[in-house]
Amino acid sequence: MAGLLNPRPEEYLRIAMMLREIGIERLEVMMYTKTDREAIKLMKNEGLTPLLAGWCRANKADIDVALELDLHQVGISHPVSYIHFSKWPDVSLEDLVNRVVEAVTYAREHGLRVFVHGEDSTRADWRFEKIFINAVAEAGAEVYRICDTVGCGISDPRAPLPRGIPEKIRRIKAETKIPYVEMHAHDDLGNAVENTMAAIKAADGLYDKVYVSTTFLGLGDRAGNAETEKIIMNCYMHYDIRKWNLKPLRELAVYIASALGYHLPINKAIVGDGVFAHESGIHLHGISKLPLTYEPFPPELVGQRRSIVIGRRSGKHGIRLKLEEILGRKVDENDPRLMNLVEMITNEFSTRERRYPIGEQEFRLFAKRAGFEV
Repeated sequence: MAGLLNPRPEEYLRIAMMLREIGIERLEVMMYTKTDREAIKLMKNEGLTPLLAGWCRANKADIDVALELDLHQVGISHPVSYIHFSKWPDVSLEDLVNRVVEAVTYAREHGLRVFVHGEDSTRADWRFEKIFINAVAEAGAEVYRICDTVGCGISDPRAPLPRGIPEKIRRIKAETKIPYVEMHAHDDLGNAVENTMAAIKAADGLYDKVYVSTTFLGLGDRAGNAETEKIIMNCYMHYDIRKWNLKPLRELAVYIASALGYHLPINKAIVGDGVFAHESGIHLHGISKLPLTYEPFPPELVGQRRSIVIGRRSGKHGIRLKLEEILGRKVDENDPRLMNLVEMITNEFSTRERRYPIGEQEFRLFAKRAGFEV
């Protein structure tokens, strides 16, 4: 993503190890800078080699770099839409296909597992793309990646090619020899997660496994990609898939934000600071009785914690709940000190026209003034 910091090799290593801890099965890595290569060496030293795949263009030089780094798999990326072919006006379609076939053949001859990335697949002519997929499959590619490069793919099962993602998966299965498919979605129209989930659902029953290419926090070019954490939690919540360790999700989000100089949005689903923060009286009353009322899953599941924010609309239930959190014990709802505290906080917002919530230390001061030993 433009404008962010480049992590140091040791930061790349920590991110990779946390992804392994979560249960991520494949990590695609860049290989072309000194930092990239140092990071890969650190990862290999920590036993991450089986997960690592080198990102390559369709040429032998890139594949040689992967071989020099002793990687076991590569992802070979090449456009498949006529829009992108305009970059090479003097190259025939046959030569473009042969270029990728030669790269796949070379990689397979050297023992590498091969994924092929069909860049701009959702704007590609199917007649050409089908020929392309069959050619790389015959050369030994194991997986074809549908790249929704500018986020224009459509999740609707009725949508036609080239943009209809479920239809594309059905046609790939019916009309090509590639063993497996993968989805790589961009978020230019805000649909990356939806399109990725649509691919998973479309592949179900057609393939015994399906791959999805995601990025943590959705970090990627322009508007980014489908967020790893969202895909994991959608699979967990809606399809009862229990293959991942969810506990490190929040910790990893905070670490990546720090390493890349990225501002983690407060309302970022699953991992943001505000996801389990409750302020309004109705919500606070609900979670005090049954957290499931306003939380789809326990915050601890993803390494989060519930926070009670005292603001203009918190009311007696919220103030009492916050007080009990600080004191570590129950407070009688008829305790006169509680009534005093509620009155002080209510006045703080009504008479001073205060717009921002009361912080932790300030709340403690109010509690002391009300007669509580804090």
